[in-house]
Amino acid sequence: MSILSYLSLLLMPLFFLVQAQDCLAAACPSKETIQQKVVETFKQDISVIKVRAGAVPGLCEIQVNLKGQNRILYTDSKGEFLITGQIFKTSDGTNITKEAITDLNRFTDSDIRRLEDLTAFTVGSKGEVVYFVTDPQCPYCKKAEKIVAHMAETGELQLKVLLFPLSFHKGAKEECISAICDNKGLEGLHSGLKSENQCQEGKNKVEDTLRFLKQKGISGVPTYIFTDGLYRSGVLKEQAIKKRLGLLEDATVPPTRSIDGL
Repeated sequence: MSILSYLSLLLMPLFFLVQAQDCLAAACPSKETIQQKVVETFKQDISVIKVRAGAVPGLCEIQVNLKGQNRILYTDSKGEFLITGQIFKTSDGTNITKEAITDLNRFTDSDIRRLEDLTAFTVGSKGEVVYFVTDPQCPYCKKAEKIVAHMAETGELQLKVLLFPLSFHKGAKEECISAICDNKGLEGLHSGLKSENQCQEGKNKVEDTLRFLKQKGISGVPTYIFTDGLYRSGVLKEQAIKKRLGLLEDATVPPTRSIDGL
C-alpha cells in the first residue's frame, strides 16, 4: 500500500467527523433568520445574540437581549416555532434554562467591582467573599441568612449583603432603604423597627441594586453571587456553600430549594 493510500485511510475517519460536526452545526436556523422571526412574533425590540444547538436534542437555544436583560428562548431546527419557558432535566431536577441564563449573565470583573459599591453591609472579615442578595420579607432568605451569617462569624466566608426588595412585598423597599440609612446591619434588617429615615443615599443604593441585578438576570431571592462571576438562586445548604468555596472536597451538593420571586 502506498503512503498516499495509507494517509487517506487514516484521514477518512477525521473527514467524516468533520462532516458530522458540520451537519450538527447546520441543524439550527441562522441568527439573521431567527432575528426576523423573533421581532415579527413578539413585536418588541429584541436583539438575538446567538443561536446554537441546545442541550435537548431537536431544540436550538436562542440567546436574546430584551431591555438590557439577557434571556433564553428555544426554536426547532427550521425556526418554525419559538418556545419560551424553562427546561428541567428529569433525572436530577437541573434547571437547564436557568443554568444557561446564569452562564450568559456571568458577572465580569467590572461587575464584581460594581457589587462592592452596591453592598449595603458586610458580615465578617475573613474568607472568600460571597455577595448575598436578600429581601427583609422573604422567608427563604431568613433561612439562608442564618447559614451564611454563621459561616461569616466563624471566618469561613466574608458576607456582603445586597438588598433586593421584591415588588409584591409591601413596605419591603422602605425597610431596605431605612436599613441602609440607619446602618442597621443584617440583624437590624429584621428587627421589625419602623423607621421614617428614607435618605437619598439609601434610595439610590436600593434602586441601583434592583436595576443592576435585574439586568444580570436575577429576579428572585435569596441569591448568592460568587467571585468567579457565577450565581445561584434559592436556599443553599452549608455543605453546598462549603463545596462551592473549596472548603469541602467530597460534599454532595443538594438541589436548590424554593425561590421567592420566581
